[in-house]
Amino acid sequence: MGQSKKRLKIAVILRTPGIEYDDRVRKECISLSKIADLKLLVAFENNVQEEGITSYGIPYQSFRLYTRERFRSGRYLLLKALEFYWKTKKQLKDYDLIWAHEEYNFLFPVMAKKGKFIWDLHEIPELFDRPILKELFHYIERRSKVIIHANPHRIQYLVERGMIKTPSKNRSIRNFPDETFINSNLEPPGYNDIKSWLSDRAYVYLQGISSPDRYPFNTIISIMRSTNLKIVVVGSFKNEEIIELLKSEFGQEFYERIYFTGMINQLATPSIIRNALFSMVFYQTNTPNERYCEANRFYQSLVFGVPVIVGSNEPMAELVEKYQCGIALASDGIDITAIEKAISKLINSIDYYKDKTTSIRERLLWSDLSIQNLCY
Repeated sequence: MGQSKKRLKIAVILRTPGIEYDDRVRKECISLSKIADLKLLVAFENNVQEEGITSYGIPYQSFRLYTRERFRSGRYLLLKALEFYWKTKKQLKDYDLIWAHEEYNFLFPVMAKKGKFIWDLHEIPELFDRPILKELFHYIERRSKVIIHANPHRIQYLVERGMIKTPSKNRSIRNFPDETFINSNLEPPGYNDIKSWLSDRAYVYLQGISSPDRYPFNTIISIMRSTNLKIVVVGSFKNEEIIELLKSEFGQEFYERIYFTGMINQLATPSIIRNALFSMVFYQTNTPNERYCEANRFYQSLVFGVPVIVGSNEPMAELVEKYQCGIALASDGIDITAIEKAISKLINSIDYYKDKTTSIRERLLWSDLSIQNLCY
C-alpha cells in the first residue's frame, strides 16, 4: 500500500466584504478541508475584529487595521497591506502552506518561504504590469509553489505581456459550481414574497449587475422592451440613476416586472436560478480583467440548464458557441438592439437551447482534486 499523504495545516489569507458572499473561497476551503486543517485570516471591509466559524465549517479570525481607520479607502494601500501582514505574522509560522488570495495580499507571498505559498489571483494582476513591479511578480513566481488564475485565457495574456516567465508554475482553476451549491435547498429571506410576486410567470435571472462595466441599463431595458418576462435581480443594486431612468420609461410596469432581492447568501441563489427561463452576463472589454472575465453567475446558470446570452468576452463566448448553450454577441453588450435580437432568437428556440445547456452539466462541475493536488 502507498504511504498516505500528510494532513496539512493551511492559512488562507483574504480581504473581503463578507466570507459568506465569496463563492470561490467557499469552494476552495471545502476542497482543502478534506486534506488539511484550515484557518481563514481575514481583513473585512468594515474593519471589524472577530473570530468565528463560517457556514461551511472553517474557523476564521478577522483583524481590525488602524491604517484602514486612519486613511480612507483606496489610499496608502501598501501601509494597510503591511499592517495586515504584521498582525498575522506570528500565526503564519505554524502552517505548512499559505494560500493568499488576490494581488493586494502580495506581501504574504513575498515574505513566505520558497515553495510554501500559493497565490490565488481572482483577477489579472494589473498592478504588476510595470517595469519595477513586474520584476517583483517574477520574484514571487520563482518562489511560489503555484500561482492560480481564473482561466487559461488570463494565463496566455500574462505570458504575452511578459509577466509570466514560468508557465509551469501557473494553473487555471475555472469557477465551476460545486455539488454543495448545486444541491443547496437554502432559501433567501423573503423567498415566499418572491414566489408570490412571480405568480408562476416566466422570468429572467440576473445577478451582480450594479456596476456600470456590466451594462445594467442595457441588460434590463432590452428585456423590458422585447419581452413581457419578469426579471429577478440578485445582489446589491445601488445605481439610483439607472433605477430612475427605468421608472421614468416604464412607470408602474417597473414595479410589476422587476424584483431586486438585494444581497443574499450564495447558497440561496439556486432557489432562484433553477426555474429561470434564461440569464444574461455582460462585461465591457475595455480592460484585460473585463475582457477575460467569466463570472460565477455564468456557470451557475448553465449548471442548472439555464441558457445564457453573453457578450464577446472570449472565455464565455467560446464556451457558449462551442456547446450552443446560449447566444454570444458580436459586441460586449453595448449594442441594445443586438441584445434584443438575441433574446428573440433564444426564446424562439428555447427548448433547443435548454436541451443543449442541460447536456453539458457534467463538464461544468467543480473538482476537489484540482485544488488538492496543488498542495503536494
